[in-house]
Amino acid sequence: MHIFSIDQDDIVLCDTPLTYAEARRYGAGEVIGGQSRSRAETIVCVVEGALTVASPGAAPATLPAMHGAHIPPGMDWSATAGAQGVKVLRVDSRHPGFDPARALMPPLASAECFEVKDGLGLTYTDYFRSRVLNFAPGFAAERHFHEGADEIFWFYQGTAHIVAPDQDVFLPAGSVIVNPAGEWHIIGNGSANEPLLMFLTVTPNIVPSHTFFDAEGRPVARSMAPLTRP
Repeated sequence: MHIFSIDQDDIVLCDTPLTYAEARRYGAGEVIGGQSRSRAETIVCVVEGALTVASPGAAPATLPAMHGAHIPPGMDWSATAGAQGVKVLRVDSRHPGFDPARALMPPLASAECFEVKDGLGLTYTDYFRSRVLNFAPGFAAERHFHEGADEIFWFYQGTAHIVAPDQDVFLPAGSVIVNPAGEWHIIGNGSANEPLLMFLTVTPNIVPSHTFFDAEGRPVARSMAPLTRP
């Protein structure tokens, strides 16, 4: 597991065959390139400032802080930083070897904008599973891993308690962690009185979505159904 702070500028969070992710600051009017020749599907979130996103078939959308856009693979798009510049979290799901004829879910037909807030449920595709989770004080998810998928968490409120094979740490709001495919982890709320809010992506969104452990510590995939919007 790799730990970062969203306050860091111009950092590559993840660069694997499955996922590319970065946290980057752009100056006023600076343009973020699109992906016309890329198979990747993209999510870009505004951490600070504002970003105007343009894509085919839709009017340009200006995204303030804590808003984002989900962009289909291969679509021409561009994004321009606002007058005060912008800080963005960008995640590209590469999904190597994906065969559209064997898709589990409908593809994303056009770019979609969203707000990063409690209760968010994005459109789930074969490339992405992404949402906001709210963990009550003291709650911890069961130990599990994602076979063949990277997972990225951005904790934007509260205190996270993270347990992984070589780590047991408490992280403040603003922390970002990258959990590589196949590595088990436990995500919990480390506060006794404050909720933990997190924005997460799992790339790609494949089955099994989660692999847990039985009483003897053996891996168990409980469901082979694709995980969709709750």
